[in-house]
Amino acid sequence: MKRDEQTEIEVEIYGKMLVALDHIEGCKEFAALIPEVRTNLVYAKPNPKRPEDVLAIEGRITVINGMPHAAGKPKFGASSHMARLIIEINKVEPLIRAGINFVCNPTLTKWLKDYCGKKGLVFGVIDRTKEPEKVKEVEGASMPWKVKEAIRAAGGRVPDVFYEAGAVGKEDLTVLLGKDPIEVAKRACEIARQYAKSVQPRPKVGKIDLEIFTNFLLKRLGKEDETVIVPPLTGVDSAVIEIDKERVLVIAEDPIFSIPKQPLEMFGWYTVHIGASDVAVMGVKPRYMLYTLLMPPTTSQEEFKTIVDSIHNTAVELEIAIVGGHTGYYPGFASPTIGGITVFAITDKNGYVTPAGAKPDDDIILTKGPAIETAGILSVLREEELLEKYPKSLVEKAKALCKQMTVVKDSLTAMEAGGVTAMHDATEGGVIGGLFEIANASRAGMEIDEASFVYPEEVKMVCEAFKIDPIAAIAEGSLLITAKPTHSKEIIRRLKKANINSSIIGKVTDKPKTRIIKRLDGSVVPLEIPEQDPFWPVFFEGVEREQT
Repeated sequence: MKRDEQTEIEVEIYGKMLVALDHIEGCKEFAALIPEVRTNLVYAKPNPKRPEDVLAIEGRITVINGMPHAAGKPKFGASSHMARLIIEINKVEPLIRAGINFVCNPTLTKWLKDYCGKKGLVFGVIDRTKEPEKVKEVEGASMPWKVKEAIRAAGGRVPDVFYEAGAVGKEDLTVLLGKDPIEVAKRACEIARQYAKSVQPRPKVGKIDLEIFTNFLLKRLGKEDETVIVPPLTGVDSAVIEIDKERVLVIAEDPIFSIPKQPLEMFGWYTVHIGASDVAVMGVKPRYMLYTLLMPPTTSQEEFKTIVDSIHNTAVELEIAIVGGHTGYYPGFASPTIGGITVFAITDKNGYVTPAGAKPDDDIILTKGPAIETAGILSVLREEELLEKYPKSLVEKAKALCKQMTVVKDSLTAMEAGGVTAMHDATEGGVIGGLFEIANASRAGMEIDEASFVYPEEVKMVCEAFKIDPIAAIAEGSLLITAKPTHSKEIIRRLKKANINSSIIGKVTDKPKTRIIKRLDGSVVPLEIPEQDPFWPVFFEGVEREQT
């Protein structure tokens, strides 16, 4: 082979190796699969004859700060064991030129066998206890025997994945083979992520449990102060603090994270509307705000300006003054995050409502329907999957729900109509969780009929597609209102005039032990906060798909 051709091959090999290494170093789950002897990733030249024909990681791949990290640079001849393995495999199957080794244990082995079956991959095993003594005695004879054994155990085929066990004084290892290191690295990361998910179920995401909130957090609120009229309570969106004999301060705080595949303009819009909604549901027009914007150091100046402009423009639309906050670049953040938005306003002592104000015989009104946030976010994040089953026009309607993830107009419109006794934004835990929180705060009973809900067809579509119970899923934008029966029709009329659909879904009762909802299938179930909002697993599955 001419020198120019040789150089060209080596450049290609180096390039693919660096891309593959980038995949491995970016996969935190793979760190858990790195064995004590550490991992090596190898890629051979065509027709390799000796370890110097195989590119490997000098010093192997180790773990630093919980992430896979190459101890050295790729170098020809940097591996002995994996290099010789690839050379022997290549003699049988010339297309196989790359491989990676990682940890081996009974749980992983059992999982890998099932994984390979589902993926159509060939799985094999090398039992070193069967290695003949005469093979062990001859230097260099073990590797050819191991390869033949792996192929024999795999039914005469070169395995895609195999493990080696039973060698005295040697750590059991798993090996993944492929045509090039990029293919191998991607597969290794997929294995690591799926295996991690199977052995360690995703922890609960979202708000803390009601029991922890009540029995732990609420008992640690600092110094008691008699001016705090409405302190932190389950289901109460804002605090109320006495200023003087006539006026009170209504104040709320929320964190906001950016949503994958959403434009940064929407991130700014969400920030203001979600913060403002918590004050508006107290029946008070939001007036002031502060926010803390925390950004990764890699955030561009253009991205920064887009976020800030969007926050400013949305605040102007809602007539809210921005009076302070904090903005900066910090490591540890994968995307721009609002560490907290604080929104507040001053009103008369009798100028607000709380979720604790519902009274027996009040009507219960729901605006827009359930799962507004769930349907909006998932239709954007997992649009391609929805388009495979549903019309584009319906998917677009679902995406448009993102602009309805606010209850500022809903709340202020209802208050103008009069007769409102309580309001609550059905966020995490959805409508069923929000209803429970109002009932619990008001020490009242409730009887709800799901058949009375406004039910947008786009919400039904998204929840059907991802097998989500719509009444239990996060529903920013779905406002729950309790109101005097004499005012309910006027509230619904005014909401309709403001282009907000709503309906009476049930009654408040004087039986606190009876808090029920009749489902569409006729079953009757208790109102309660879901143990896990069904939105989060589907959301994070979508995020993982975007990352792979």
